[in-house]
Amino acid sequence: MMFRIRGFFTVVVSCLFLSQPSLAVQDSLLTQPDSSKVYFFSNNFERLGPEFLQEIDTLITSIQKYDPLDKPGNYYAFPGNIGLAHVSMVYQPFIGKSGFDFGVHTLDKYMFHSDSIPYYWVGRPFTHLKYVMGSKKEQSILVDHAQNVSSWLTMGMKFNYINSLGYYQRQESDDKNFVITARIHTRTSRYMILANYLHNKLKMEENGGIKYDSVFEENIKTKRTSFIVNLNNAGNYLKENSFYVKQFFKLNNRHRFTPPDSNYRKMFSGFFLGNLSHSILFSHMTLRYEDGVNDQDFYSFTRDTLNTTYDSTYIHKIENELSWTNADNAKSQKLTFYGGARYIYAELSVDSIKSYYNQFIPFGGININLSQKFKLAFHGDLVTGNSNIGDLSLTGEMNLITRFGSLMIVSKYARQEPGRFYGFYYSNHFAWTNDFNKQDILVNNFEYTYKTLVAGVRLSAVGSFVYMDTLAEPHQIGNTLGVFTAYLRKLLNLGNWSFDARLIYQKPSDDKIIRLPEWIGDLSVYYTKDLFKEAAILQTGFDMIYYTNYYAYAYMPATKSFYIQNDKELGNYPYANFFLNLQIKRARLFLKYYNMGYFLQDFNYYTVPSYPMKDGGFRFGISWMFYD
Repeated sequence: MMFRIRGFFTVVVSCLFLSQPSLAVQDSLLTQPDSSKVYFFSNNFERLGPEFLQEIDTLITSIQKYDPLDKPGNYYAFPGNIGLAHVSMVYQPFIGKSGFDFGVHTLDKYMFHSDSIPYYWVGRPFTHLKYVMGSKKEQSILVDHAQNVSSWLTMGMKFNYINSLGYYQRQESDDKNFVITARIHTRTSRYMILANYLHNKLKMEENGGIKYDSVFEENIKTKRTSFIVNLNNAGNYLKENSFYVKQFFKLNNRHRFTPPDSNYRKMFSGFFLGNLSHSILFSHMTLRYEDGVNDQDFYSFTRDTLNTTYDSTYIHKIENELSWTNADNAKSQKLTFYGGARYIYAELSVDSIKSYYNQFIPFGGININLSQKFKLAFHGDLVTGNSNIGDLSLTGEMNLITRFGSLMIVSKYARQEPGRFYGFYYSNHFAWTNDFNKQDILVNNFEYTYKTLVAGVRLSAVGSFVYMDTLAEPHQIGNTLGVFTAYLRKLLNLGNWSFDARLIYQKPSDDKIIRLPEWIGDLSVYYTKDLFKEAAILQTGFDMIYYTNYYAYAYMPATKSFYIQNDKELGNYPYANFFLNLQIKRARLFLKYYNMGYFLQDFNYYTVPSYPMKDGGFRFGISWMFYD
């Protein structure tokens, strides 16, 4: 085992420091977009200037990483099956949108979020179909479609479905996400409406992990469904429905992509009056946990160890936002700024105990483009109202481009109350009322890029840190905790061969409270070859991820949260996957063998205690895009 690990790190470090010619960089979209291509943009597009459009990804590289937790640069611990709760193994303090926040974010990667929904800009109908199937009846389906219904209306629809039985009893995930989008605009796009209806529905069986880890680690039983699990009737359920509408009005009357003519300059003397926008969001979320009488042994240390459980939480929220910006999507500007205010009304029901929140949040920001090579940006907001009073967030960003590479510095400061979940919660197994202090969060990130080398350092500090203790209950400490993180990435191309290596080092000031693997190594090696006079592309290779031993977080199904445990170290296991990718015109296919270490009969592949990861097995997927 030590020989394998030492060899793995040798390859990673070698790839990080080898030289490599620069990659081509796609030009920014400064003029009317190409009608033969497919673009998308987000709901804050009016603040981004002419670079608000992005092209869809049509590359073959990494198509085998279909799980949201497995995307390049993501490292998550989860209870052994796709579609379940998760926690990052790379530390970044959570600095959310200022205002009301329930505080449980362990299912975020398997949900659609209104703020990040893509709105397509297409010249012809666009459809993306993706299907993945694997062992134990794992399947994933994506249907994404957008088209111009008329000259003033573009409609879109996106549906995502994940279902997997898992290898062990009571481990099934059934996640459905659906969104309908609409973009309505006048001929010159002076007035525009963005709208979406979003639906998330996640159903997750909970088995509490296997009862005896030794049965797995010593391979006493090879039939995984025969393992005794801790929970036999438990499950979590999440349902969210939301409706979002944003109206946008450009105070100057001209086409969005056409540079100002002489009459325009004479009329306004070079001053752009800016854009006015208003948005409103209605959302309702239901969270539910239930278990049976046979499950109470697992909860022997909680407040109720006898009765069955049916815990429910309801969150209803209305969010209004009015803002103005002088940013112009038709041209680059030296100075842009924006400002506005957001009003939030929220109702929170925890086991029939209702709370009401009213918050008024002014915000503003400024972007300074001294040149194409030196840019500054600042943002700030402040919470007022009947809750979270005095919460604030400040962000500053600097981008500098030179012939020796580019440097990006991002500093974030937030003074925020912990999520409502940590302050008050009442259920069958857990109940607490806490008057926690606000957390002071400071994150400084320095990132240097030269050609295909990326190196960075992140310094994180959290005052009055809140975490889930060994009893799976929230606890706050008085002093400040810090985490030092350094990371490197190097992409090396040698002929048809590519080596993509990432290395992360992280060190908390108190590893008894913040649990992280000290080292994470990630290596992808693959061979790419054009076939049939470039009519097809073949790519084959392997991915490998390794992290050092640490006392990983345990998982508490009743609260969907991860908490401190001191009984079991995890790590020191190389997760390796073989893949074969093939692209034929717009169709992309992959065949993947997951967890090659399974052949070594080293049964220590966990990321969460008592939840073994998947055994070795094949996955097959196809992704097909249609542009007309």
